[in-house]
Amino acid sequence: MVTIMLLLILSLQAADSSAYVSGMNDSTGWVEVDRKVIDGMEIVVRHKEVLGTNCLEGAGIAAVSVNTLLKLATDIPNQPGWSSWDVPVSERLGGTDSRFDYFQVLDNPSPVADRYWVLRAERALVDGVGTFRWHHIDPAGTPGLTERVASTWPDAVMTRINVGDWTFAAVTGGTSIRYRICTDAGGAIPRWVGEFAARTTLPTNLGDIVREAKKRGG
Repeated sequence: MVTIMLLLILSLQAADSSAYVSGMNDSTGWVEVDRKVIDGMEIVVRHKEVLGTNCLEGAGIAAVSVNTLLKLATDIPNQPGWSSWDVPVSERLGGTDSRFDYFQVLDNPSPVADRYWVLRAERALVDGVGTFRWHHIDPAGTPGLTERVASTWPDAVMTRINVGDWTFAAVTGGTSIRYRICTDAGGAIPRWVGEFAARTTLPTNLGDIVREAKKRGG
């Protein structure tokens, strides 16, 4: 019975994730909410609500390669070394080069509770376009993980919704970079606070990956 229930939960999550992806892919409803310049790259930030959840998109063009960006986006264990955020744990949970699960913990400044998420990701490079997509999965599907979180980060809150992608495509002048995410951080955070935080942190994510790509020679 437990196995059947777990499979049911996972199938429902997959359906939910597909709905968010469809919502993000629908070009209608996206509204520009900000523009920022980070290290010479103009980043356009757009917002859309999908199934009552805030979704954001950041896009820009930088003089770095598709391959370098895709390698950075998918190198989960080493991301804390160049990310602006305090991520004490960033682990792959098995899989292949193109499809794997991973687990991350975000250490937030007090009084905001730490957050964690478990994601299933897919990497692809087709006709020169690199993509890295992910969606949330039930941590109960990874033996011992729920107990580990409870003992090591007892106050951490699981991010209820986390669906998104990176897309890298070569264009004149470099690479077109797009980062999209639909997320509900969970816990006692007013929606407007979470939305404001996401809008301000999203450009930083693009700036971080481009900055590291340049350090590695583009």
